[in-house]
Amino acid sequence: MRNYTLAPLLLLVVLVVVEAAVVPAWRNSKPHHLTRSHREVQEWCDPVLGCLQLTEDWYMPGRPINDLPKPRDDINTKFMIHTRTNPAPLEDVYISAENVIIDTTTFDPLKPIKFICHGFIDTGNLKWLKEMATAFLELGDYNVIRVDWGDGSLPMYSQAAANIRVVGLEIAHLANHFISNYGVDPANIHLLGHSLGSHASGYAGEKIQGLGRISGLDPAGPYFTETPEFIRIDNTDAVFVDNIHTDADHILLLGYGTEQAMGNVDFYPNSGHDQPGCNPVSIGIEMIEDLPEGIRDLGACSHGRAYKLFTDSLKEPCPYLAHECIDYYSFEVGRCASCGEDNSKCAYMGIHADQYTHKTREEVRMYFDTDKESPYCYYHYQVIVDTAHPKEAEDWVQGHLHVTLFGDNGETITNLKLTEEHERFDHGQPKYFMFTSHVDLSRVIRMEAHWEYDDTLTDIGSYCWNLLCNRALYLRSIQISPMDYYPEETRLDHTRAQCHVGSEYVKIEDDQTQDLHYDGNWRFQELCNQRRKRVPSGAFRDKTVRVLSGFCSAEV
Repeated sequence: MRNYTLAPLLLLVVLVVVEAAVVPAWRNSKPHHLTRSHREVQEWCDPVLGCLQLTEDWYMPGRPINDLPKPRDDINTKFMIHTRTNPAPLEDVYISAENVIIDTTTFDPLKPIKFICHGFIDTGNLKWLKEMATAFLELGDYNVIRVDWGDGSLPMYSQAAANIRVVGLEIAHLANHFISNYGVDPANIHLLGHSLGSHASGYAGEKIQGLGRISGLDPAGPYFTETPEFIRIDNTDAVFVDNIHTDADHILLLGYGTEQAMGNVDFYPNSGHDQPGCNPVSIGIEMIEDLPEGIRDLGACSHGRAYKLFTDSLKEPCPYLAHECIDYYSFEVGRCASCGEDNSKCAYMGIHADQYTHKTREEVRMYFDTDKESPYCYYHYQVIVDTAHPKEAEDWVQGHLHVTLFGDNGETITNLKLTEEHERFDHGQPKYFMFTSHVDLSRVIRMEAHWEYDDTLTDIGSYCWNLLCNRALYLRSIQISPMDYYPEETRLDHTRAQCHVGSEYVKIEDDQTQDLHYDGNWRFQELCNQRRKRVPSGAFRDKTVRVLSGFCSAEV
């Protein structure tokens, strides 16, 4: 069996050579017969699959070399089906668009169909495809079909990028055979593709009327970024198209994916760029445990994270809820906790992405964070630290705020530092944070807050001598909102603002801890009214604050 563990490194070499050397030469000295006005239309035809054309519209600076696909037999696309009723679930049972072959398999036209397609210099026998197939069958009763176009993925990248047009036709041919001859509902067909396989799935979607869903797993960027929709995966290729971007850097920065949104919803875990755990130390440890997988990650760790995240979503109860935000920075500082009144600002990454309530939207960017290894899923929490500004307080203080949180489900997060670096708190102004944890707290019912003032040696203005200034932090409340509770009404029901018992605010001296929790003596409505007047316009979406079950909470 073929094993291309060094494929990512070869891909990098090939693409750097093409983009760094061939593109300038093509721009400056292209032959007369290749000029845009003199290119002849080229055609690839097959008696079963039909014809493909290569026109001048396929040529552009990002696609300087365009080839016709190789012959169908050279690409040699194969399909292997797995079902729960297979005697050996991961045995290679081949299937094709012929009734005599289909009827010898355990294919069931009444069950949903999942196609899984690999990318460049890969095969359908890779470990991750089998793991995803297994996870699908453990989750539900599906027909899972692995697509193997390994023979067509071997040439130069430009040739492989051409060959996936035929792979798309092959997938469509089999899917349409299911639809025409077995009564399969196209809405129950779901295509998943990694890298070039994402675009192959897009080509297939163009030929399958009413296709239910395509999931792009880090769609390949080189030759596809900023190209017309007919060249790449896009939101018209299925009723719903979702993409996961994990390696969005440019190829010259060692990225194989794309930053460009190409679906109805595009997910950007950890910004969509370098993924946690994709560093030489972590990969070195992985190589000790699993040499082939470690070598593979050495060249394309972030690129492969997309299919690992999707597979994880099949196995984990953690929700993988992502939030729409103007950019990743705004998400990281806690500015995008709300799913919106119509719940259009949140979607589940992975298997449940098709539960999104506004599927007709286009190129919606959603963000979330993950851990460096499986289970990758985190729970996200928005924190709003609401400070007071009595006369004795400094205008601002800086330092570290640690919290210990107690949930109503008995779970606890201890000694959590809200930021790695010291933070400036302007008294009288709210401060937003976001943190992640594997712990689901449900509703926070009690909190311990510890304050440490921090002088910066390089900033003389930050020095605060005890006899000359006040190092204390003055708190009105700390609001915790669990961002992974959906829909929006549920998130609001779990949002709690923790205050000090019996007073409007609490003074926390340097290196001291205060207890914040619910008490029947709190004047919640008065506190909420004060907050509503104090928060600047636009800080809260509807500028209202509600009392929920005796707790002061704000919709943000």
